[in-house]
Amino acid sequence: MEHAGLAKHGRRRRQAAPVSTIITFQDPREFAAEDRARSFLEAAGFSVGREQAHAPRGILFGSYDIQKWRNLSAAHREALHGVMTGNGRTGPVKVEIFDTAPDAAKAALANCEAA
Repeated sequence: MEHAGLAKHGRRRRQAAPVSTIITFQDPREFAAEDRARSFLEAAGFSVGREQAHAPRGILFGSYDIQKWRNLSAAHREALHGVMTGNGRTGPVKVEIFDTAPDAAKAALANCEAA
């Protein structure tokens, strides 16, 4: 049983960062939604973390090598500009960009969406 803000092991659960943008990708073909989401983000200048089954993938604006979710420390997770979640094989895949992302990241995303 979890108690007010505490995870199973007694650690405080971090509040999720407020989200400024959510984009959902759907495609019936195997892995197509995930491929579209990753390609979209890379075209906008973002880096996407490595895949790990049943876990989010980190997103940062710029050129970064982002490790699997389980290998990211709490500080690294807090520094992310967003996350990609969902079923990579069958979709849908959701991209969430946090309010804390730099303005340049939000502008790049808006320019890519408009294109």
